[in-house]
Amino acid sequence: MQQRPAAFVGRPYYRQAWSDLLYSIQCGRNAFRHAHGKGVWEYRAEHPEESGIFDLAMAANSRGVAAAILAAYDFSRFPVIMDVGGGQGALLAEILAANPRSRGILFDQPHVVAAAGRVMAEKGVAERCDIVGGDFLAALPSAADALLLKWILHDWDDETNISILKNCRKAMRADGKLLVFEAVLAPPNQGATAKFADLNMLVAPGGEERTAEEFRSLLAKGGFEVADIIEAGPRISVIEARPV
Repeated sequence: MQQRPAAFVGRPYYRQAWSDLLYSIQCGRNAFRHAHGKGVWEYRAEHPEESGIFDLAMAANSRGVAAAILAAYDFSRFPVIMDVGGGQGALLAEILAANPRSRGILFDQPHVVAAAGRVMAEKGVAERCDIVGGDFLAALPSAADALLLKWILHDWDDETNISILKNCRKAMRADGKLLVFEAVLAPPNQGATAKFADLNMLVAPGGEERTAEEFRSLLAKGGFEVADIIEAGPRISVIEARPV
């Protein structure tokens, strides 16, 4: 699986953005846009072959953290689990396989979820998962008990994230939970993995990793209160939030 993330980060267009690292360090702005004249999502939309390589890399990354997430958090209490921006469904498929009483909703852009049926079938959960194409910046399917956001918020600025969170709030049942899976920045001189990821967010999508307090503030602006933060490993934590 590791060859897929390696193939993604080794793509010429991605390396070109990293070649403009000094630009980002000097001015704090996005190197990818400086190198290509457009944002990373717009670029991939115009280059389907690069979008496909990216999707496979993200699926491999999801499988790489799925066991840690399942060990850290109990999903069995949720009848319906929706993975928002869940790619091809690698994480949701693992969660459903481990929780046979739960149903799933996989939500992402139509061209991304086009291959999700195979992923669900391979894990034997296809009959328990609805695959829905759409845009999380517009609206989400409703009536989920738990909404998952894995490595979504770190891609965007606060303003965009607040829009995403408000859409999640509208789609969630009153007693539901929002589960955010992100790296949480540690104090200075600690947690080098998350700090390198923060640099990658600055260079490529133009987002950022955040501290626990920054997550609490951001989620509050989107209509949520953080109930718990559970570390699942150096790359990811489970931030459990409830609607307010």
